[in-house]
Amino acid sequence: MDGKIRKFRIAAVAVCLSAALAMTGCAASEAISAGKPFGEIMTALKYDLFGSDDQNCRQLDLTLPVREGFRPIGSKSAFASLRDETMKDVYREIEKAIFQISPQAGADGLYELKYVRLPSSLEFDQIYIVKEAVLADHPEAFWVQSSYSVHNNFHDGNFLVLYSRFSAEEISSMFDEMNREIIPILSRIPDKAGELLRETIIHDALVDSISYDFEAAEKDDSSHEAFNVYGALVKKKAVCTGYAGSMKLLLNLVGIECRTVVGMSKNSGHMWNQVRIDGDWYNIDVTWDDSAIDSDILYSRYNYFNITDERIAINHKTGEDYSRMKCEYTEDEVYVTTELYNFDLEECTSLKANYYEMYALHLNALNDASMDIITRKFISSAQERKELIYIIFDESINSEEAEAWLSKNNGTTYSALGRSLSASNKSGSAPKIKNCSLVRMSSGDDDIWTNLYAVRLIYS
Repeated sequence: MDGKIRKFRIAAVAVCLSAALAMTGCAASEAISAGKPFGEIMTALKYDLFGSDDQNCRQLDLTLPVREGFRPIGSKSAFASLRDETMKDVYREIEKAIFQISPQAGADGLYELKYVRLPSSLEFDQIYIVKEAVLADHPEAFWVQSSYSVHNNFHDGNFLVLYSRFSAEEISSMFDEMNREIIPILSRIPDKAGELLRETIIHDALVDSISYDFEAAEKDDSSHEAFNVYGALVKKKAVCTGYAGSMKLLLNLVGIECRTVVGMSKNSGHMWNQVRIDGDWYNIDVTWDDSAIDSDILYSRYNYFNITDERIAINHKTGEDYSRMKCEYTEDEVYVTTELYNFDLEECTSLKANYYEMYALHLNALNDASMDIITRKFISSAQERKELIYIIFDESINSEEAEAWLSKNNGTTYSALGRSLSASNKSGSAPKIKNCSLVRMSSGDDDIWTNLYAVRLIYS
């Protein structure tokens, strides 16, 4: 008797389950197909029927530091790029969801973030675009994985699930670590510093502290810390996404508009920034300014500091506008795009705030007047103990003649650098020129600067 009743009950549940699955085709269906135990099938069915109301999430309480005197901005250029109001509504929901996380990890070891209900009218391409827009505008959300899922149930209809590798406790601890690295960088900025000085200090801090993570780049694992701001700022190792995300984050904290740009360089995917300085937009590539990337290009820390679209296009290819994006459905049942796309970008045509245009010595003749200019630069640099002096010659000057005039000792004729160094030392400053040599800043097909040289000073 008991056996018959038990069988009947199971059969009755099976009938109900089959009817429900015929309408849902969702989690329970997947559980049955995978041969899951009956208890897991019933849990999945409950999930299909009652959905996100049963989800328990913890609100992340995270605050970024500020530098007194500079008002942070929430630079949401990707959000502003969205031209569909439904997509903007979903953006706002995802933006809230990335700061709400489940207390327990799933079987895959990932923590689900708050489910986001999706309008039935939203195409898969649009879902991907909105998700990418939120991540582009929020580099501080280092825990959010690029992978995601789209599910469906009776209660919620279509909904988006994002994931984190870290628990709420881990995220809070890591965020505190990141803040401890950010505060000293912001504290270097003088009171009332202009936008260019703020940008330069942040740029130099990143170039000086981060090492490029070649191993992570070869593995191309976007879940690795090297791909986000935590890896760049705390672990001090990153790929281009870590550099560019950190640049946007820090500049926004001191009131400067900045966005990330994706594209190609050296036949691989790459990311850099656009930044607005005193009303004009510029390209800046912190990754390529880190001279450790290519030891054959010495002292290149400002080669890509505030340059035009024309100059960066010499060795960078900017991705297409997101409006042209199409996703492909893969065998792994995910939607991906093999191309690189950008949200709205600005036209960059000015060099007014370019580092070399602002700070390099611009010489148009090889004469005593130019030597005097170099001498005065040695003296002022020594007072500030600067290590690098940049010199740009007019394009009308032959580069071989310029280099010989600068650095070669022909018999009893001293080079311009040698004579200037002697004169500056008489004034009381005491720098030395490392090897009394000149370093040319660019070469080959990637030549974005002509007749540009660097002199490195060392101090005892």
